[in-house]
Amino acid sequence: MTEETTSTIKAQNPDEAAIRELFGLLLDDWGRGDGEAYGSRFTEDADYVAFDGTLTTGRREIAASHQRLFDEFLKGTRLTGRVFGITFPNPDVAIIHATGSTVKHGKTKPSPERDSIQTLVAVREGTEWRFAAFHNSRVRPIGSNAATFLLWTLTDRLWRIFAPGRKGS
Repeated sequence: MTEETTSTIKAQNPDEAAIRELFGLLLDDWGRGDGEAYGSRFTEDADYVAFDGTLTTGRREIAASHQRLFDEFLKGTRLTGRVFGITFPNPDVAIIHATGSTVKHGKTKPSPERDSIQTLVAVREGTEWRFAAFHNSRVRPIGSNAATFLLWTLTDRLWRIFAPGRKGS
């Protein structure tokens, strides 16, 4: 595992340790550009919501879509992140809150505009944990000041107009 993820493993119990390790492996898979390994961290019928609201369903499609990203737009990037909360609604289900950010190729630190917060649901499959759901949202503090609100509004409008498969609203 990466140095950043290893240093954040402060588990209270073996299940929490396993889930933190699973998250770390997800980051490592991204860094290697390995879509197959990345997808293997999810259940067969997992739901994956990307930062832009795109929904991908199923382990195979998560793996394939990420491999396309790793081969093109995200080539040479790595993902950083940290689990900051795990709760267990029951012994075989965990809700995880984490941070994430992409470090662009040739850079040493992530850009603040790539900061995300993530909610994941992990389920126990036999003796292993896998992610059944992943929701990634960019951190965009709208109300900080007038400038950030204006920037958010313009960015949102442009995205709605020019994003592939979208129509202006």
